[in-house]
Amino acid sequence: MGVLLWLMVQLGAGSAAYMVYVDVQRAERPLRHFWRSTGFCPPLPHSSADLFDLSKDQEMNLAYISSVPHDGIEQVRIHWLLELITLTACVPTAPSGYRPDFSIQVKVLCRFGNGIYASCADRYGLEHVAKWNFETWNEPDHHDFDNVSMTVKGFLNYYDACSEGLRAASTLLKFGGPGDSFHPFPKSPICWSLLCHCYNGTNFFTGETGVRLDYISLHKKGGGRSLYILQQEVEAVDQIQKLFPNFASIPIYNDEADPMVGWSVPQLWRADVTYAAMVVKVIIQHQNLLISKANNTINYTLLSNDNAFLSYYPHYFTQRTLTARFQMNNTKPPHIQMVRKPVLTVMGLLALLGEKQIFAEVNSSEGESTGNNTFGVLASVHTPSELQPSDSWQATLLMYSSEDNRTSSNISTVTVNATHFPKLREPMYVIYYLDNNQTNPYLKWKKLGSPDFPSTKQFQQIRDAEDPVVAGPLPLPEGGTLTLKQDFPIPSVFLIHICSRPSSVPDQVTGVRFIPLTKGQVVVLWDDGCVNSKCIKTFEVEFSPNGKVYKRINAKDTIFTLYVYSPGSSVSGFYRVHAIDYWGKAGLSSVPVEYVEALK
Repeated sequence: MGVLLWLMVQLGAGSAAYMVYVDVQRAERPLRHFWRSTGFCPPLPHSSADLFDLSKDQEMNLAYISSVPHDGIEQVRIHWLLELITLTACVPTAPSGYRPDFSIQVKVLCRFGNGIYASCADRYGLEHVAKWNFETWNEPDHHDFDNVSMTVKGFLNYYDACSEGLRAASTLLKFGGPGDSFHPFPKSPICWSLLCHCYNGTNFFTGETGVRLDYISLHKKGGGRSLYILQQEVEAVDQIQKLFPNFASIPIYNDEADPMVGWSVPQLWRADVTYAAMVVKVIIQHQNLLISKANNTINYTLLSNDNAFLSYYPHYFTQRTLTARFQMNNTKPPHIQMVRKPVLTVMGLLALLGEKQIFAEVNSSEGESTGNNTFGVLASVHTPSELQPSDSWQATLLMYSSEDNRTSSNISTVTVNATHFPKLREPMYVIYYLDNNQTNPYLKWKKLGSPDFPSTKQFQQIRDAEDPVVAGPLPLPEGGTLTLKQDFPIPSVFLIHICSRPSSVPDQVTGVRFIPLTKGQVVVLWDDGCVNSKCIKTFEVEFSPNGKVYKRINAKDTIFTLYVYSPGSSVSGFYRVHAIDYWGKAGLSSVPVEYVEALK
């Protein structure tokens, strides 16, 4: 017999019933984490992109993004990034003002690109840079070239220059594009011309037929509907494969797969779990309706939401962002505060998934299999590396209840039945849960009167709603079966994480560092890349004014790697962090790092 657990939802009883059957032994296919990406575009003028990209605000935003555990977001796609680079040795100009042949400019561009790529490889290491995605331009068919005249032929020459410059630095570096809408041919002329050029065109530099294309990037957004994203992708790639059959195996990226266009347009659903559940829904739809199909011919490799923008007054929560930014102009000097939105929190839950998808089926209360568009599930297992004693066998069940960008009073009662667990060592499980009632910083902010400048106490109350509701760790029942029952309001996200006990405690936390906020407040950051376990109950952040006796300062458990410390007194002193696993065992504390408050 399995244990029956019911996490009560305050909204009441269910109006529909479903059974979720999971067979842990039935590993069906690899599960690649193809969703670990975000992006943003600096505001106009792009020539001043450095003022935005390198600002304290963006530093804080990127810190929040990087705090998603287990590399839950590993790529930030930044538009106009080369505006951070100044080219001092330019193409020569004759005294008459005559500019040399364009071929010279293309060759200069090639050398310029080669210098950039080689410099990145030297600075960060080729092994790391080889994981990057170098892309042509953002949406070239929109002709947003910042007053640079660009014909189709010019764009193709530009592509060849970038490609050859990249290749000269290393053949391991990836280059693709065009990062645009791919409207049906003959619309989107640059998109289709680039594919034609790479398929059987002439390389400007080598004279060879065909140019390398390491991936095809397109942009398909949802118009407020989740499934519409997938439908448009399939339609576009189907036309690509018909016109260019030899491109059938090339990786496909949708690196702007947002539910709706217009990042700055305030939408209430972007503020809360509605957005978070929709992101999960889109990802699970791609895995279950496309990638896992036996007849699938699309090498779907990356799905990115373009949602790393910075929100601004008065739309703190309601824009297409991962964080809510508060510009605290009531302090001297002014400073920035941020709050993690549910859409960023849910990226941390997605990071708990394993690398193999296992059988999971949703049935109605009558016992019939259902393709219900409101409720979905994705289940996985993780097999540990023998070289990491702190790692262990894991199973993860992720479920959502979502009517896309709409909320609803409907509630579904879901019974989960997970079977055929292998013989495990002291297995434990933890439940994570998100809904608009209990895990909604926006709602908490509204109940506080929607302050433009929340007080320290108010920020603490708002941030108390950032993390999921957690139940456990609890012992897995004997007998190899786990049965749970849960009410699912719309929207909500529910995750069950089951772990076998590893042979050692978590490894050491590294990389403790700080971002100053204002007097008596500091952001503490750390890295979990060397902890080598996802079975983490919490990170404990400890503080000592003199480096001798340490005291825990984060009262709430968290699996994210960022903590805002605002005690109302001095924050100068020594900080260290360690991980606590599901069995209550602590890993080795990080090396203590001193922070000296500059603000007096």
